[in-house]
Order: sequence, then structure tokens, then C-alpha cells
Amino acid sequence: MSDIEMMEAQASNEARPFMVLFASMTGIMLVSLDVSVVNVAVESLQSSFRVPLEELQWVLNAYTLSYATFLLSAGALSDRIGARPTFLWGFGIFLAASLVCGAAPNFLTLTLARVAQGLGAALLVPSAMALLQRAFPESRERAKAVGLWAGSGSLAIAAGPLVGGALISLVGWRTIFLMNVPIGIIGIWLTLRHGPTLLARVKRDFDLAGQFTAAAALACLTAAVSYADVAGSGAWIAGGLIVAALFAAAFLYIESSIRQPTVPLGLFRNTGFTVATVAGFILNFVFYGMIFVFSLFFQTVQGKSAFATGGAFVPMSAVIMIVNVVAGRLAAHFGIRPTMMIGLLLATVDYAAMCFIGADASLFLVAPTFMIAGAGIALAIPSVMAATLAYADPQSVGVASGVVNASRQVGGAIGVALFSAIIGTAAGSEFVAEMHVASIISAVGLIIAAACVILIMPTLRHAETPPTSGMTEH
Repeated sequence: MSDIEMMEAQASNEARPFMVLFASMTGIMLVSLDVSVVNVAVESLQSSFRVPLEELQWVLNAYTLSYATFLLSAGALSDRIGARPTFLWGFGIFLAASLVCGAAPNFLTLTLARVAQGLGAALLVPSAMALLQRAFPESRERAKAVGLWAGSGSLAIAAGPLVGGALISLVGWRTIFLMNVPIGIIGIWLTLRHGPTLLARVKRDFDLAGQFTAAAALACLTAAVSYADVAGSGAWIAGGLIVAALFAAAFLYIESSIRQPTVPLGLFRNTGFTVATVAGFILNFVFYGMIFVFSLFFQTVQGKSAFATGGAFVPMSAVIMIVNVVAGRLAAHFGIRPTMMIGLLLATVDYAAMCFIGADASLFLVAPTFMIAGAGIALAIPSVMAATLAYADPQSVGVASGVVNASRQVGGAIGVALFSAIIGTAAGSEFVAEMHVASIISAVGLIIAAACVILIMPTLRHAETPPTSGMTEH
């Protein structure tokens, strides 16, 4: 064993693995909570700033798109300067942006602060995965830890509407951002006290051109999709799609031409990694999109308050919490591929069943549907994250996790934009009909993801690390 490896092993032992896990879970819960907590604030924000729905959704998508695009470089930064300092910078930026969100005097300030929150979130996620890889070097224990980590993020997403609804009803919408500060301070303290420090091993350049073209392509695509239902916007939509395609082509050219790209295209030669990336995209597309739809359904169709709307998501939150406790253990025992496959198939059946939810559906009908959906998502997402670590070259785990998490966030942004466009200004029975269309689209996407796992993904038991051919950078 080399001197560096001996020092890293010692640092890992001194890091107190489960305290590192707790710090990582604090970060991912903040990041995930701020995805869904805003959903129940739609009416409050609309009342405060007087903006239409197609503009209001940018409070959601400014965050998720910023998160997704900065993730690409955040992984390289984590590999370059070390996971611990990257993680701490992420917390600092996220908390500062949360304070600005809570004090925002206008919609533009709020949206820009959400972009900054996305930057902080992007720094937190790949560095957290690198911290976990170092703190849990044994594959079985790492699979369990990743399951708990990813599961805490899923739980935060599901709990966001309830937490947000309670805070909005009791105090006001600004508190859904200000609550991040004490939680983040705890995470910073845990990281300073227990985070391993010897994690900077790979020197990577920053691909600014690739970062810019990726961000521009995603922003143009999301903008075009979000205005699909606005009358007279056909020319703008077509222009947005064309510009997005041009930026995407430029991004691919840049990534294939430089020595250290933001997204090493060689990653996708490994079918296991590619399937995990596709599955992550589809899972977030469905999950984020349908939470957005049902938040509107409960408030605009059924007339529920923000708090009651949040309460409607409690059954899903509870199931996610329970299933996530065992998801990592199932992946470690039965293998990543079977666990992911079962989760995707379960979610497919349930999202298809959402077509039977009508305008006057009671919570007794909705709750079982949400519970099964939560179980499927809670099985699949931790498996996606465990597959990322299992297939990634240890030297490139930051970049690999950044790519997969970026794919997930892009999926969420596109899901919200597309389903918002489908719903449009619909109300009553028309809203329910469009909600059913979104449900069918979700089920089709999930069955495609399940088919990829069944037919393409290589079998991988106990999160064992496969050969890394094709995973290294150019």
C-alpha cells in the first residue's frame, strides 16, 4: 500500500463513517427539499408577484436547470480540489442563496436566487457521493449507505409539500427558504468535524465552453417546452427547439474534441452506466412532473389549502421513508439490477393507475396510489445511485455522479415544463383529463426505463465494481 493510500485509509477511519453519512444526508435533504417544497407555494407566489403559470414555473426550473448544468462541472471540481472543500462551498452558497430567496422583493430576484441555490446544490451532490465512497470502502456497506443517502433525498422530495404547506399556512412562503439555514449550519458543522480530507487525487481542467453550451441547450429546450400551450407561441417554440439543438450539437462537438471534457463521452460506452443515466432521467421526469401536477390538482380542482395539499402527500412520504430503509440492503443482497427493475415496474403500474383518479377522488382512493408510487420510486432511485458508484472508475466518481445527477435534474425540469404545458389553463374536468394524459406519459416512460434495465443493463450483484473499460477520460 502506498503512503497516500495509507493516509487516506487512516483519514477514512478517523472520519467516523456514519457521521459522514449523516452530513451527506443533510446536504441531499436540503437539495431535494427545495425541489418540491415550492410546489405548494404556487398560489401564494402568484398572489405575491402576479405572474402567469408559464412564468411562475421558472421558480422551479431555474433551480433544477441550474442544479443540472452546474453538476457537470461540480463533479470535476470535487475530483480536483477534494470532496470536503467542495461540499463546504456548496453548503455556503446554498445557505446564502436561501437567505436571498426568503427576502426577495420581486420575482426576478427570487428566480436569480434560485439559480444560485442550484449552483450550491450542484456542488453538494457529487462531493457527497465521493465522501461516501471514501467513508464506506466495502461494497456492501457502501450500497447500504448510498441507499440511505439517496432515500433521504427521495423522502425530502416527498415531504416537501407537507413541510411547505405547513409553513406557508402558519407563517408565509418566505419561511420555506429560510428554514434551510439552521439545517445547513448543522451539515457544515458535521463536515468540518468528521469529513475526510484526503480526496483530491485527479487534476481536471474546467470546460467552460462545454458548461456554457450545455446550460444554453437545456434552458432553450425547457423554455420551448414550457410555452407549448401558450397561444401564438409556435414561432418562439420552434426557434427555441432549433437553438437548443444547435447548442446541443456544439456541446457534443466540444466534448469529443478536448482532452478533459465536462462530460467524458467514453462514460457511455459502459451500458450499465448509460442505463442508470437514462433511468435516472425518466424517474425524475415522472416524479417531479407528477408532484407538480397533483399539487395543482389538489389546490385548483379540489380547492384544498396549502397545508391540506401537503397532507395529501404524507402517505407517499411515509412509504418512501420505510422502503428506503431496506432499499440499500435489497440492492446489496439481491443486486442493483433486480432491485431497480422491480422498482420501475411497480412505479409503471401505479402511474398508469392514476388515470382512474377523478375530480372528486377522496384521499382514501388517492393515498394507496401514492403509496405504491412511492414504493417504486424508493426502490429505483437508490439503485440508480448505487449503479453509478458501481460502474464508475474510482478516479472519476465525481464526474460520473455529476453526469447521472444532472440527467436526473434535467428530467425533472422537462417533466415540470411538459406537464405544465399539457395542463395549461385547464380547470375542472378538463384539468383531470389532461392529468390523465400526464399519467399515461409517465407510465410509458417508466416502462421504457424498465425495458432498458431488463434487456440492456449487465447483471451486477452486491454493488461489485465492474471493469472500468471505457469509463476513463479521453
